[in-house]
Amino acid sequence: MNETYFEMLVYTCRQAQLVERVKRKAERVMSDVPDYGNGFWEEQKESEIQRHLYPIRFNEVVGAIEVHKLGTQLRADWWFTRKQRVVVGGRSRVEIRYIGKLLEKSYSGTKKSSPEIFQDFREALGIEVRADRRLKKRFVDFDAFDRCGPYVDWRAVLGLKS
Repeated sequence: MNETYFEMLVYTCRQAQLVERVKRKAERVMSDVPDYGNGFWEEQKESEIQRHLYPIRFNEVVGAIEVHKLGTQLRADWWFTRKQRVVVGGRSRVEIRYIGKLLEKSYSGTKKSSPEIFQDFREALGIEVRADRRLKKRFVDFDAFDRCGPYVDWRAVLGLKS
């Protein structure tokens, strides 16, 4: 098995969209509860919101993309839910399974610097994500990859001469 350097999680939607949806649902639930002005209604509403927001940053994970190397290649494999249709806010547990290779870029004999290798791979990965019908309407969290990737010595990782 290859060593994974980065893992990007795939969510049903952006965090702000999820929070807004949960707040609207809490408003509907609380619409039948009378507000007596003593703060109880607001506490209950906040409790209802927190009940649906879990510790995971975006909390509706439907897949993942793993970046690893194979010789002088950088590869991105992806994992996704088995279901054809993901119901946003659905209660059923879904199994996330290996789908296959999303991207493969060879850097054998390249003269590119480490930051250039990262930029090239990141651009190609973004194109693949936007082109895939199951990923383009989802939110892929590239945050850690985008923050840390430029500082990785990709030439050393791939075993290329400095």
